[in-house]
Amino acid sequence: MYPSRLASRCIRILVLKPGPDTIPIQIELQEASIDDLPTFEALSYVWGDPSERRQIDCSGQLVSITQNLHDALQHLRHPDRELLIWADALCINQEDMDERADQVQLMRDIYSRAERVVVWLGLDNEGRAPRATSLIETIHQACEDHALAKNIDLVTMAHFTPATQALEGLAGISIENVAAAGMRLSKPELKAEDWETLGWLLSRPWFTRVWCVQEIVLARSSRVYVGSVSLDWVKLGVTAAWLSEQHLANDYDVPAEIENMPFDNAHAMFDTSDIPESTFLEILIAFRDHHATNLRDKVYGLLGLMRPKDLELFPSVDYRKSVAEVYADVVITAVTDSKTLASLCYVQHGVEYKQTDVPSWVPRWDVSGDVSSILDSRSLTAWKEGDKHGLPELTDFNPSSDGKLAVAGVRFDTIAWITRALDVQDFKERSTGSEVSPHPMLDLWHLASSNMSYPQSQSEDSLMAVLMMALTLTAGVTVGYERVEELESSDDREQFHADYLKYVHSLLEVSGLESSTFEPLNIALSDGNASRFRVAASRACDQRCVFETAKGFYGLAPACAREGDVVVMLYGGPIPFVLREVNNGWWLLGDCFIDPLMPEAADDTIRARFGEEEVFLLV
Repeated sequence: MYPSRLASRCIRILVLKPGPDTIPIQIELQEASIDDLPTFEALSYVWGDPSERRQIDCSGQLVSITQNLHDALQHLRHPDRELLIWADALCINQEDMDERADQVQLMRDIYSRAERVVVWLGLDNEGRAPRATSLIETIHQACEDHALAKNIDLVTMAHFTPATQALEGLAGISIENVAAAGMRLSKPELKAEDWETLGWLLSRPWFTRVWCVQEIVLARSSRVYVGSVSLDWVKLGVTAAWLSEQHLANDYDVPAEIENMPFDNAHAMFDTSDIPESTFLEILIAFRDHHATNLRDKVYGLLGLMRPKDLELFPSVDYRKSVAEVYADVVITAVTDSKTLASLCYVQHGVEYKQTDVPSWVPRWDVSGDVSSILDSRSLTAWKEGDKHGLPELTDFNPSSDGKLAVAGVRFDTIAWITRALDVQDFKERSTGSEVSPHPMLDLWHLASSNMSYPQSQSEDSLMAVLMMALTLTAGVTVGYERVEELESSDDREQFHADYLKYVHSLLEVSGLESSTFEPLNIALSDGNASRFRVAASRACDQRCVFETAKGFYGLAPACAREGDVVVMLYGGPIPFVLREVNNGWWLLGDCFIDPLMPEAADDTIRARFGEEEVFLLV
């Protein structure tokens, strides 16, 4: 089937022969230079179950392909003319690792130069595709009407960053607005099965595969096929953008399982307007939960989206490398580009860390997780533009061949007390009738309100400890992702603290408890918003632990942190890390939040608490 290796910068294109559905699929493969391509289409699909296979005729030779690829070719085949199409499983010799590596580095050219990218989502055995596409058409039309009324470009309106929560634009279109804005559907007609149908479409495996991200992002134009039904990708993307910003269960009577429908994956693949300016690390983070059969492809499958200057730094694709080596390449490239250890902030080990062949300091891109880094762009900017905590800059970053990394830094403190890993359920009000169910947030409240000597406090009262606990539980940011330290108005800062007190007060009321500790704080509870604080805190604390250091500082640590672990500042690290000493060195457990160590808050008083310089051997 592959009589010779492809020449440099050449690809194979599949010629799909015409014919009715009743005859076997026939194809030919022809070679072409990437710089002189005929008009062709590129197929974006998932391979599917490798055990389900069909045979096709390739120039007189029977070739086995997956059922899903067979279905795609069957539906795309024209009755009376040839179709030139690129499909990776057939156009790349998958048994030749060198050819695979070469072709991966041409993916950007292939998908950006194709006349059209054809997205194949699979068959429609249940006959639900027509209804799904009809719903997408009507929701898109309502969004289009809204954009027209606001004099905003619809696609621009849909391309907002999740970090801003899109307070304007699509998020402003309520269920009622959509029903009234040309959908021609009254509210009762938008039934639960309609949402189930949308979920059925958007939960297709294609939306979760890492290779499909760059294939659709690079497309000049694209169309989505589900069985014999097709729809425009932009309409699907705009609809997904709107759906992902709606709190459906609050506005509509839908089954509980529909509340977490997979709208976000489709939205993320559509909302890629900032990719040209994004670092490769940011792209990897955005699509961390997407899947790949070969774990190296969690990195290689996104190389087509890398900025040219980053691509020059990144080593050539090599499938002979171990997964650990490929993931380490990402860190080395990011550190070389940024001159910081910011990439180490994306290490996630879960509740229990166990040593693997991937060093502890290397982010595991093959492990899905919703835990966000404590680091954000404002902290990184503040650190770069400030005095970097008064510590030296990173000067040496040379991991050894066995995965060990020596990094200089200073100790700050040791974790003396720590909670279990928290999750969003820990922030909900809970009571079991006459019996009070223990609430971890009340335990933390009592810890803070009884603390009469928080390290930063100049007075002998519990106010500073309470306020620092509030900062810790939200990692120092408001529900709108603003840094509390940077709020211009003292009223805004007091509002943040009042929100915390109102939240704790609501927990005490539900639990049937009372507290006199509110009185000396002299902050009006009536001004607080409990829900606002709960959302910010549950987001920051999810899969993290609250801790107190030996010197009395509060902090937020990775889920795997334990008593005795050490908080350090590494040279080149914008925020603190938690390390654990082991026989042959140190494990890097992840980043952490301690307010006085954040770039916006560090001062000479805190720096005086740093220990002597040490070299930590990360393993």
